[in-house]
Parts: sequence; C-alpha cells; structure tokens
Amino acid sequence: MARLEHCNIRSFDLAATIRFYEDVIGLRAGPMPGRTGRGAWLYDESDIPVVHVIALDPDMREASLAEIRGRLGDLAGPLDPDRMQGTGAIDHIAFRCRDHDAMVDRIEAHALPYRTFDIPAYQLRQIFVNDPSGVTLELNFREG
Repeated sequence: MARLEHCNIRSFDLAATIRFYEDVIGLRAGPMPGRTGRGAWLYDESDIPVVHVIALDPDMREASLAEIRGRLGDLAGPLDPDRMQGTGAIDHIAFRCRDHDAMVDRIEAHALPYRTFDIPAYQLRQIFVNDPSGVTLELNFREG
C-alpha cells in the first residue's frame, strides 16, 4: 500500500456537507465522475479528491439504499438509515492542516462544538469536530 486515497461519506444533506468541508475544513468541491447531483468530490490544496460524498435522498431512503446495495452488494456495510449517522466502526478521519488559529476561528464562526488538544512532545496541536453527518474529524497541525 502506498497511501490512503480518500474517504467516502454517505449524507442525507449533500449541500450542508459540501458547505462544511469547503467553509470550515478548507476543501474545494470539484468534478465528480459519473452522474451529477448524486454526490460530490472535495479536493485538497494539491487538487486531490480526498473526500467523496454520496448523496442519499432523505425522502427516498429505501431507493437510495437499494442503489448502493445494487452497486456494492454485501460490501456496502450497514444501510439502516438510523445507523448512518456518525462514524460507525471508524472512529475518526484525520487531516493534516495548516493555521490552527484560523481553523478555530472558522469553526467558531459556524458555532460548531469542538475540542482541542496540544501534544508538545510531538509538536502537535489537534482539533476534533464533527461534520453534518456526525463523522468525527481529527485536524492535525504540525506547525513549528
């Protein structure tokens, strides 16, 4: 294995998820191959799509979930709509970031709850925040 390519998040509110990753985290929504309107790819500053979002229609949950099951079969994981909030078996997703104070300002401007940790032995500052789907993000700052 060379490196992690991306993470994929299922969302019942695509617009809110895109806004969060753009306005708070600093990613950029960009081209998504395949059908438009079914999701989004969010790109980092190197123009690499690091977050993929699958749009699930909240008014058509069963049809949305059947489509996923049709594509991935048993590999789709749990598709119970009530369990599709949060990180499930994944504890969190970590991003390497820049400018800790600016990130705190953006998080606070959006009135999001968060926690910070400083780990001086590793010259590491961390922020933990949840996205609109309840996925926990670990934002790491190694600015020294």
